[in-house]
Amino acid sequence: MKKISINYILITFILLLAIVFTYLVKTNSLIDEFAIYHNKIHKLKLLDKEFDNFLLKKNLFINFDNINKKVSDFERTIEFLSKDNKASFPVEYANELKEIDKLFKEKVEAIEYFKSQSSQLLYSMHYLFDLNQIIAKRLDKKSKELVNSIMLEFMKFYINPTISTKYIEDNIKLLQKSKNEYIRLFLQHTDVDIQRLKEFKKLKDKKSVQNLTKEIEKLDNIVSNYFKDTIYLDKIIVSVIFVIAVIVLLILIKLNKTASRLKDELQEFKTAIENSYNSIILTDKDNKIIYINETVEVDTLYTKDELIGQDPSILKSKFNNIEFYKELNAHIKSGKRWFGEIISQRKDGQLLYEKTSIIPIFREKTIVNYLYIKLNITDYVKQKQKIEYMAYHDSLTHLPNRAYIEKYLQENLMPSLKLAIIFIDLDRFKTINDTLGHRVGDELLIKITTILQNVIYKDDILARVGGDEFIILSQFEDRSSIEDLCKNILEKFTKPIVTQHHTLNITASIGISLYPDDELDIQKLLKYADIAMYDAKDSGKNRFKFYKQNLSVLAHNRLEIEQALGNALENGEFSLVYQPKYDLVFKKTVGLEALIRWNNKVLGFVSPDKFIPISEDMGVIIDIGLFVFKKACEDFVEFKKHTPYLKTISINVSTVQLYENSFIDNILAILKEVKIEPNEIKIEITETHIMKNLEQSLEVLEKLKRIGFDISIDDFGTGHSSLSYLKLFPIDELKIDKAFIDDIPDDKGGVAITNTIITLSKNMDYVNVAEGIETKEQEEFLEEAGCEIGQGYYFSKPQTKESLIEFLKEEV
Repeated sequence: MKKISINYILITFILLLAIVFTYLVKTNSLIDEFAIYHNKIHKLKLLDKEFDNFLLKKNLFINFDNINKKVSDFERTIEFLSKDNKASFPVEYANELKEIDKLFKEKVEAIEYFKSQSSQLLYSMHYLFDLNQIIAKRLDKKSKELVNSIMLEFMKFYINPTISTKYIEDNIKLLQKSKNEYIRLFLQHTDVDIQRLKEFKKLKDKKSVQNLTKEIEKLDNIVSNYFKDTIYLDKIIVSVIFVIAVIVLLILIKLNKTASRLKDELQEFKTAIENSYNSIILTDKDNKIIYINETVEVDTLYTKDELIGQDPSILKSKFNNIEFYKELNAHIKSGKRWFGEIISQRKDGQLLYEKTSIIPIFREKTIVNYLYIKLNITDYVKQKQKIEYMAYHDSLTHLPNRAYIEKYLQENLMPSLKLAIIFIDLDRFKTINDTLGHRVGDELLIKITTILQNVIYKDDILARVGGDEFIILSQFEDRSSIEDLCKNILEKFTKPIVTQHHTLNITASIGISLYPDDELDIQKLLKYADIAMYDAKDSGKNRFKFYKQNLSVLAHNRLEIEQALGNALENGEFSLVYQPKYDLVFKKTVGLEALIRWNNKVLGFVSPDKFIPISEDMGVIIDIGLFVFKKACEDFVEFKKHTPYLKTISINVSTVQLYENSFIDNILAILKEVKIEPNEIKIEITETHIMKNLEQSLEVLEKLKRIGFDISIDDFGTGHSSLSYLKLFPIDELKIDKAFIDDIPDDKGGVAITNTIITLSKNMDYVNVAEGIETKEQEEFLEEAGCEIGQGYYFSKPQTKESLIEFLKEEV
């Protein structure tokens, strides 16, 4: 539409210029014509002046040919002005020409009369001169003087008719008395000539003669006014048209600038479309493709030639059915914009996800095109699918995660379904992860995933819900099938798991809750399974437990301990007590064992066998262990000041601490700060714990031994350790578990085991320590059996620092 308007305006501008040019030509023609007419009329004026001058002449030598020529010129000029009597000229022009022509003819008659009278006057003058010659010869002097005077005055009057003729007439009267024939003739001719001269004056003053000049002036005014008005009008018209043309030109310039800007914008728009990340498709009214940009070719792998002329549905996939396209086409054909996602198919068969906008383009209320604007969101959709997958799956094992389990339970739990939620936690996995590194831990988790996948029933769902926590959802008819499944799982964990660089022993604690027997609520079911799992851990690990109602109380107690442990060290709630280690031969205290105590203002006194396992699970045991180590070393320095017999202090170390990378560096820093030697410290490790990770335990203990620490194995005899493993460890001391000491010397089994351990210790050059001595009989038996060190209430209960100092002072 804009292009058509510009063309119309351009044509109008050209027409206006043509009109201006035409009027300019016309005006120039009028000016030229006016000049011609003006010159002709001016010529008439000049000729008229010539006629008037002619009528004033009275000399005897007038050139009549010249005046005749001027009369002819006047006639021809009148004829020119009359023959081109334009219709556009005012009526006065023609009338004035007629009047001029009439007056001219009258003037011509006067000229002719003047010519004839002038000729007669000329003859008369010659006659008078001749007659004067005769009179001069024949008359008397007085008559001669009168005649000469009359001739002189007559000549003056001839030259100037305005001069008075009274003097002439007076002299004529004097001569009239003369009887001379010559005088009489002279007087007659003089009288006639004076009359002629008077007639000449009258002829010049004749009204008709004078009016010709006025009428020529009128004609000149008529012509001048006509041309002036006509030229003025043409100038106004030209000026108006010129102004209009200038306005049109300015409009054209503005439109040209606008068009140029629009052209630039369109070029930019075209460039933007060509280089757009969006796919741009333009179709005709029949929805046949007439244009695509390069992005379409890149996204679909079709070439432009393959798509031009096709319907966009050539890209459809099976995910958008026929009904989808029917609804879409009906929508856009109704003139409405459509917006949504289309799953297309590329030339290679791959799916192409596109966020699409289809816009009908109207011209005069009729759809002429459809514009498709498509954004390729394939990567976004795949990423979204990946994110959704990741949201419900574990990235390491690719098992479903806790969110998946909760979603599954929400969607599938029904009263008729019997479902077991089996919660599996790997015992001491954190220790392996922290000591051997996450790479080994991840490898172990993948192998455990494979083990569990091979054990579970066909329709069971296995999920990883935490670092070392798994859940199995298993449908059941009776509890026995769940028990069998858990037994199979535990059985698989009795065998070492071989990773790329390590052979690891690991066990599992399993808790089970049942739907709908235990609870209908999903979150409570998961919580109950978790509680049952902690019950399994508290019961010694490597076992499974079904949820029981009273376990909720235990779980609550555990939660309270966990919450309190978080700030216990910071709040100064931990303290140490020391139990003497007694030389059974010399009856002196030669060593001490540092024991931790926790007194919380809410929970009160919490025994170590409750909070130590929980602190290990939470990881706070590392900081607690460093506190114990430093405090024990500082107090030991003080204790040595009060007795010469004290040689060592035993400090219990959790395997979580032992396998922590910075453990050795930290305790060496403490020794340096406190100024105590490593050989004064016995690192006490529980037998059961070190046997779960033989390789790493051996590696760390050997480092400690090389530094100078003594290594003591606590609770020996309860871990069922193999002697072949035992001989590998750099052990300095074996502590006989209290369970074997309690009933001796009456218990034959306890006596046999105790004797065996003492003998083993001596043969392997270990110091042996008997725990839990409470009677004199026990002391005597152990002394006779060759036991070196005793420890128990018979000698001393664990004591605070202050009371122990007093105790040591009494021994000296």
